[in-house]
Amino acid sequence: MKAVIIASSVISPQHTHDIRHFPDEIVSSVTDRLVCIEPDYRELINPLQLRRMPRILKMGLATSQMCINRAGGINPDAIIIGTGLGCLDNLEKFLLEVLNSNEHVTSVLPFINSTHNAVAAQVAMLLKNHNYNITYCHRAFSFESALQDAMMHLEEGRAENILVGGIDECTVDFMKLHGYLGYWKKPQNNLQLLNGSDSGTIAGEGSASFMLSGKSRPELTRVILEDVHTFFTPNDHNVAPVAEEIAGFLDRTGLNLTDIDGVLLGLNGDATADQLYYALKDTSFSGIPVVLFYKHLCGEYYTSSAFAMWLGAVILEHGIVPEVVRLTGNLEGKVKNLLIYNHFRNIEHSLMLLNYGRF
Repeated sequence: MKAVIIASSVISPQHTHDIRHFPDEIVSSVTDRLVCIEPDYRELINPLQLRRMPRILKMGLATSQMCINRAGGINPDAIIIGTGLGCLDNLEKFLLEVLNSNEHVTSVLPFINSTHNAVAAQVAMLLKNHNYNITYCHRAFSFESALQDAMMHLEEGRAENILVGGIDECTVDFMKLHGYLGYWKKPQNNLQLLNGSDSGTIAGEGSASFMLSGKSRPELTRVILEDVHTFFTPNDHNVAPVAEEIAGFLDRTGLNLTDIDGVLLGLNGDATADQLYYALKDTSFSGIPVVLFYKHLCGEYYTSSAFAMWLGAVILEHGIVPEVVRLTGNLEGKVKNLLIYNHFRNIEHSLMLLNYGRF
C-alpha cells in the first residue's frame, strides 16, 4: 500500500504558502500560540465568496487550489480531509447566536459552515467535483485516517489521483479550555521549545494538502508515501510496546531500522510527553543517522502530522536537511528513507514512512 506525492502545499506559521522548498527565513516569536501566515486569498478564491467565508475554509480551499495547480490542474477522483476540530470557530458563533437570540437564528451561514465536513464540501463545489468526498474527525488520527482511506482507494484501483488534506485552526475558546487542563506553556520563544523542563507546549494550527497518485510521476516528484500506521497505548506509557509497533510497521514495508536514514519526531517541549521520544532516540533510533523534530515551527495541533509529511517530502525531494529541524546526527548524502513518528499525549501514536524514488 503506497502512493506517490505528486504535489503538496501548506499554510503554516512559517512562510510556506508560496514556495515549494523549505523557507529561507524562520519565524521566531515569544508566544503560547503559533498563528498561520496566510496568503492573499483573492489570487486563489473568488473575492465574492471570500466575504462570508470563515478563516478555516479559506485556508483549506487555498491549500487545495495551490496543490491542484502544482499537480498540473488535476481534478481529483476523490477528496478526503482530516480535521480534529473542524470548523470550531463557526460552530461557536452559531451556538452563541442561538443562545443570545432565544433560539431564533437570524442567519444560516454560521450553521452551514460549522460542520466538520464543510472544507471537503467547499473544495468539491469549487472544483465542481462529484466524486468520493469524506471527512475524518479522529482527534490526532484524523489526517492519518484520511491517508489510509486514500491509499486503500489507490490500491484497489478505485481512484488514480486523490486530494488529501489535514487542517485545524486554533480558537480562543480552545486555548482557554485546554489551558485549564495544562496543555500550554507560558509564552516562550518557539525556537527554544525543547530547552525547558516544564510541562505543556505551544499551540499551533495549519492546513496542508497533498495530491496522491497510484502511478509514478517522476516529472513532478519522486517522493513516495510507503505506508501509514496508527495505534493506541491508553494505559501503557512504556517504550517497549511502541518499539514493537515500530519494528512491526517497518517489517511490513520490507525494511528495518538499519534502512532508515532519518526519523522525524513530534517533540513538543512537554517534559512528560517527550520522555517517550527521547527513550526511543536512545534505543530503537540510536543507529539512525539523523534525528529531526518539527513542532517548534508549527505548534501542537491534532493534524500537525500533515505539516510533518510536507516537511519530510521537502527534505527528500531537495536532499537538504535544514539545520533548524535537526536534533542530532549528520548524514552524508541525501535522505532516502524517512520515518515520521508522532504521538498525542502518549496515547494516540502514528507512523508514516516516506522514501525517495522506491515505487
